[in-house]
Amino acid sequence: MKKITGKVVSLVLALALVVTSFSANFAFAANKSTSGTVHKTQQDDIYLANGGDSKEVDLNAFLATGDFKLETKNHEEVSDPKVTAISHVSGDRLVSLKLSGDDDDTATLKLKSSSDNGTEVIKVLFSGDYTNDDGDEYTVKGSQELTVHVYDKGELVFGKTKVKDSGEGIDELDAFPMTAGATVNVGIFTVEPGENDAFANFVPATNLYQSDAKTGYAKDGYQIDVSSGSNDFHLLGITGIITSDGASSDPVNGVVATIGKMKDGTVTGDAGTGNVTITAKKIKDGKVSSNSDDKYTLKAKIEKKVDVDTLLSYDSNDNYKDSGFTIKKTSGKTVLDGVKQFDGKEAVLTDKEVVFGTLTGKVSVDEDTNVRKISGTVTQLDIGDGNVGSVDLDNGEVNLTDGKVGDISTDGASGEVTITSGKAGNIDTSDADDNADKVTINGGSVGTIKTDGTVEIQSTDDDEPITTGKITALKVSAYADEAKVSIGGITANDDDSDFTLYGTDGSGISVGTIDFDYYDTTLNLGNEDDEDDAFVGTIAAPINAVNGKIATQNDDTDVTVTGTVNVDTLSFDTDAAITFKDAVTVGTIDGDGTFTVGAGKLYISESASGARMKISDPLTNGLVAFKADAGNVDVDDLDTYGFTVDKTTASGVDTFKVASTSFAGVAINKTFSSIAKDYSETFTAVAYPNGTSLPAGYTVKWELDGGSEDVFTLTTSGNTAKVEVTSIDSTFASENHTTLTATLYDEDGYELDDYDAAKCDITATAVPEATSDTTKDFSVAKGSTYQFKITSTTAPTFTTGTAGVFSVALASKNGNDYFYKITAIGNVGAATGIYLNGTKLLVATVKAPAFTTDTTKDVTVKGAYTLKVTAAATPTFALGTAGVFKAEFVSKTGNDYLYKITSVGAVGAKTGVYVNGVKTFVATVG
Repeated sequence: MKKITGKVVSLVLALALVVTSFSANFAFAANKSTSGTVHKTQQDDIYLANGGDSKEVDLNAFLATGDFKLETKNHEEVSDPKVTAISHVSGDRLVSLKLSGDDDDTATLKLKSSSDNGTEVIKVLFSGDYTNDDGDEYTVKGSQELTVHVYDKGELVFGKTKVKDSGEGIDELDAFPMTAGATVNVGIFTVEPGENDAFANFVPATNLYQSDAKTGYAKDGYQIDVSSGSNDFHLLGITGIITSDGASSDPVNGVVATIGKMKDGTVTGDAGTGNVTITAKKIKDGKVSSNSDDKYTLKAKIEKKVDVDTLLSYDSNDNYKDSGFTIKKTSGKTVLDGVKQFDGKEAVLTDKEVVFGTLTGKVSVDEDTNVRKISGTVTQLDIGDGNVGSVDLDNGEVNLTDGKVGDISTDGASGEVTITSGKAGNIDTSDADDNADKVTINGGSVGTIKTDGTVEIQSTDDDEPITTGKITALKVSAYADEAKVSIGGITANDDDSDFTLYGTDGSGISVGTIDFDYYDTTLNLGNEDDEDDAFVGTIAAPINAVNGKIATQNDDTDVTVTGTVNVDTLSFDTDAAITFKDAVTVGTIDGDGTFTVGAGKLYISESASGARMKISDPLTNGLVAFKADAGNVDVDDLDTYGFTVDKTTASGVDTFKVASTSFAGVAINKTFSSIAKDYSETFTAVAYPNGTSLPAGYTVKWELDGGSEDVFTLTTSGNTAKVEVTSIDSTFASENHTTLTATLYDEDGYELDDYDAAKCDITATAVPEATSDTTKDFSVAKGSTYQFKITSTTAPTFTTGTAGVFSVALASKNGNDYFYKITAIGNVGAATGIYLNGTKLLVATVKAPAFTTDTTKDVTVKGAYTLKVTAAATPTFALGTAGVFKAEFVSKTGNDYLYKITSVGAVGAKTGVYVNGVKTFVATVG
């Protein structure tokens, strides 16, 4: 069981209070319902005892002592939250809920029986009120599971900790793991119900007697017996009970057992496996009970674990705690350098867990070592080129270089993890003390990262690309220099979260889903601390970002954002640029940078100031440029680039339409490109906006900025430029990256500074790259088709993994876009991988056709036959063999379509009847 420390659920006392004042229109409030979430930071167990004077507890009072909070999904506070219902999830059926009070604001949890015990998991439903900024009122509901433990009055419990306060639980022991030669405290408690409620009190047991004690037993108490499960293990000592000589030591109102593994009559440090049993029998009126219900047994197991403190107690080397330890390889075995075990030999750690006690200094893990787990408390843990199964520290910094480690968890005041190179599993520092929570990744690969603090990723070594799983953090900073950084996704975990992406060299940064989770979060593109740290690349629009902000922080930042954008603020630094591929809804736009968006795809709800706006579509007078809430934006608030706008107002919305256009500069036909070795691509410079032309005498000059001349070759002719990749630099990734610029010059050969240079970011690859507009698994109805758009500079290969499930055909090609059509031909439920250039994109599955028919079995028709097809859209109806039946449409009612077939062929002639390309039955002329 989990330890209860004060308990769960802070609905801030409001769960236990009756609200005494309501708004005047309360009776009409909350006319809508929405789902919320219940957040908690403490555990969710409640401990009860039967057999007392009361079978009830105040559930609201219990919940109010913890840290539960009911919120809307966008983290808005819910007023007047309270418990409204419970439901059984699993386990025994032990409790029920009674609601009372004027507004059912008193929630009482009741034991169903005075004698039943066990564990029940229940789900508690909370409800509260919420009013949004528009005055809409909602009832918000959220649920949380709660585990209820019910004990018998007087029941004996083995536990680790003595707990005094009513209603609190303990770390109950089902079993305890031990290191050979180590000691373990076993607390012994009896359970008593509260005086006025059913909360369980865990009372330290008294009068504990060793089984062979010669002193007389008290009237009531417990006889304690400890025995080993095999001859290989030996009970070295037991204290905390009344022994045969009458002595007594009572450290935890329980027992302290010391167990050792024996070999040739000597205790060894080997952490083998073996059972040790502690049995407590109830003493009543001075006699030991023989009733099985009065006997309590706890089994222990000696694990493959080495307790360093225990070794030091035998080795008298406590100074190692301050100076530190080294785990190294000796004679083919992993050992703790300089530390001896009970038999005077070095402690062998191979494939064992190593536990470090309090005040341990630095621990170093050398190369070629093999440790199953490192746990406990250290100042610093350095892992070299070794292999550690996992790390679980109560305190300490963790550093990994070149080695391999599984999951890493560290808490306390030094909850920091640094990965310089190597491979790690999931990293969790979320339980570390405030302001001490940091994860730094300088190379290698890791799994998911969870922290309440900062994640800093810096790719500064061209030989160390970085790969991470999804990151949940308050602040994330990711920098790509020589090598690529690939992040599975980023999620905010609180208000004022801050994500920064920067670095233009190498292959750049790729990020999965960026989730603001409705918090006030800022996504910074580029780093304002260094003028060279722009961000150039493509990202997906952040989700759940209505309260968030996207900001460019470097003059050279040039970003393309895909997907629908819905944020509170867009802020553009001077000369920075963002291209939005899809619709943008924003509260406020500010800054001096440039953004590009499709015609009519921008909506501003609050204000706009200064930023330069480009439209990616051809400009014509009367074209809708953007819209805004009425009265909030003027025609000159945005610096419209290459066009002017007029404003009209209707239904509370201002519509801004193109009033005139004029030449404003030059643009390249694309902004990003990937070219494979031995391939080339031709680029074209055109006048911006579309539809205008270069002034007479103006010319375009092409240049490549960055990258190696051995990798890229540029050939120009007027307004076109050909870039060819002739080799790949296998040493320095930055040499495989360049920027193509098109700069405008006048008839006298002078550069025109009033017009921006157009840029295209180009990366050289060893093999052709291709992208797909579809990357997630999906299903296609049998007989139906689905079309992919594949973008590639060279003809891609597009295949299926399993034959007979889908057929594949190239439907058309338009420039670098290839359109492939797949048709579901397999049985319903059949699936196959879809592969692009040999790499699996996704899995496609054949699903049941999107229609039903009243005829699914073969029929013989004399004359005519009418069948009904039910479909959401007009189906296709066809016959497989001509000259057997004539088919005709009869009528449509709702989603029902009637078709008639009339025999025209000879008796015995047959044909298949097809709906949406799927054979539904065979018709025979009768």
